[in-house]
Amino acid sequence: MSEAPALHILGCGRAARAVARVLLNTGQVRPGLVVNRSLESARSAVEFLGAGEAAVRLDERVVGGWLMLGLPDGYLAGSREALESACPFEPALAFHLSGSVAARVLAGMTGCHAAVHPVRAFADPESAARRFAGTWCVAEGEDSALACLREVFETAGGRWLAFSARDKPAWHAATVAASNYLATINELARALAERAGLPEERAGEVLCDLQQGMLDTLREQSPREALTGPIERGDEAACRRLVSAAEALGPGSARLFSELGLGTLALAREKRGDRDGDRRLERLFSPTSG
Repeated sequence: MSEAPALHILGCGRAARAVARVLLNTGQVRPGLVVNRSLESARSAVEFLGAGEAAVRLDERVVGGWLMLGLPDGYLAGSREALESACPFEPALAFHLSGSVAARVLAGMTGCHAAVHPVRAFADPESAARRFAGTWCVAEGEDSALACLREVFETAGGRWLAFSARDKPAWHAATVAASNYLATINELARALAERAGLPEERAGEVLCDLQQGMLDTLREQSPREALTGPIERGDEAACRRLVSAAEALGPGSARLFSELGLGTLALAREKRGDRDGDRRLERLFSPTSG
């Protein structure tokens, strides 16, 4: 049986730390070099992984191994010369974790390249690694690289989904809307609930349960089918109270609430058609309505 390839890491931030830990735990890859902006940072990453060798640069040991790049999107999509100079030695396989940058940016490093975007929040690498099982891993790139990576990611508990990257930024925007914007909406909802008098800790619990219930429904129904509430019903009086409550939080929150109201009204019209009061609701939620 051939020896497992070494997994070298260039840019071991939060996402890369979590992913590297779960991949190393499979035993299908072994620890390699860990390179960060500083040696101190690289040592911190190695401590988290419990394995690997902290280094300030990649060296010839990369040849024949796998290279995972956890670099920022701007660096990956920047100068190809800068990217290639960061790894002057050709690995057997290279892949990055970006959801918005195509795998082909790694073509100059090696012919066997891919991009794997684990669809999970990585604010806490410890928690992300612990909960990795079931994480969708959306991938694109060279077939040979995808075949190798699929085996190890699925062994780590990931759910594999290969696709053709016609528009990677659109995919990344989809994940931002689904995850980051959900946190923004939850913050707005908590502020309104606390203004209504709910204790902060209870407000978070109740609203997260509500959001989870909607997410469960959205697994079975389209957003159009799942939509309910005063905007969908066309209840103008209730909507005026909603807008008034949001305005009490200040102009920023009121504007966000109104924009979401307009989007929800558009979805409602798709569901049940136009109604006589929809124009008034449109004016009510318009940020310029005063």
